[in-house]
Amino acid sequence: MNREFPIGVMLDSFRTSIPEALALAAAVGAEGVQVYATGGPMAPKNMTAEARRDFLNRASAHGLTVSALCGDIGRFDDPATNPARIERSKRIMELAVALGPGIVTTHIGVIPADKTHPRYGVMQEACYELASYADRLGGHFAIETGPERADVLGDFLDGLHSTGVAVNLDPANLVMV
Repeated sequence: MNREFPIGVMLDSFRTSIPEALALAAAVGAEGVQVYATGGPMAPKNMTAEARRDFLNRASAHGLTVSALCGDIGRFDDPATNPARIERSKRIMELAVALGPGIVTTHIGVIPADKTHPRYGVMQEACYELASYADRLGGHFAIETGPERADVLGDFLDGLHSTGVAVNLDPANLVMV
């Protein structure tokens, strides 16, 4: 199909093996798949060059493309845990670029509305590092919408001055606030 907004599914939602999930995704008419890359067989440390080729060949055989990788590993609002999360996210971004979409979706935590809040700066620093890395690789680190008002998220993203950061727009989440 050639739609402006193709239909995709979260591959893990089928709760079965990757080969079977790809077959099921095709059977329900999906055109793309998003895959969790935070653990299991799709984690960067498990995706050898051979495993990457095999996954892409299987997806292609079903007429599917990889739309994004989910790299949801927790919030980026703690200076003590951010360095490890940032490094792990970089590996997920590298895998996303290798698999084609170059897009990693994640939640970063609730962005404070007050730009002077200490957590705001911590989150901006982490997202700037990830956005800069994504820029260098030609990818996008996409923040899930929802926990904060759209204007707060927009100001936060504008403050990063980077095309490596994007929004994973989930319209259903926008009604939460």
